[in-house]
Amino acid sequence: MDTRTDQQYPKLNEVFELTLDGDASENTPIGMVKAFGYNPDGWPHNGQVVEGTQAKRFKLVQNGYQPNWEAVKKALEEYGPTPEGQWMKAFKDAYPTPDGKGCVGIADASWVSPLGFVCFPFVGADGEPGFRFSAVVIYVRWRWLVPADEVTTIVGFRVS
Repeated sequence: MDTRTDQQYPKLNEVFELTLDGDASENTPIGMVKAFGYNPDGWPHNGQVVEGTQAKRFKLVQNGYQPNWEAVKKALEEYGPTPEGQWMKAFKDAYPTPDGKGCVGIADASWVSPLGFVCFPFVGADGEPGFRFSAVVIYVRWRWLVPADEVTTIVGFRVS
């Protein structure tokens, strides 16, 4: 039995782990388009792809009002590399019940809609997953899925 079905979304900056089988058809970039309720025809994906089963640590952050996509990406740089958008499917699967506190997205605009709009994956405040055009203004209540792995440096230790 899945014990996470009623689990609230993680709080801001709270570290949590997601597991994703990138090879499962519903978790591939185009399979995700279909799983999110879109006709997958004409939705090319031009980004990095998760392959195999992986587990990674993430956290949700907010970066306030951003006037454009470049500003969103710049504001999220401090958290490390942008996760592959497929992790949005893993987030939705792990946390199916929305908390009503706004949208959650991954700043991976690797999908192109049939109309030619560059899009990123998100889960709406109502819990419905989708793709949003990256050319629109991003408002304050957006939360972003970012990596949470901490870099540990051991001074004076050499591995050979």
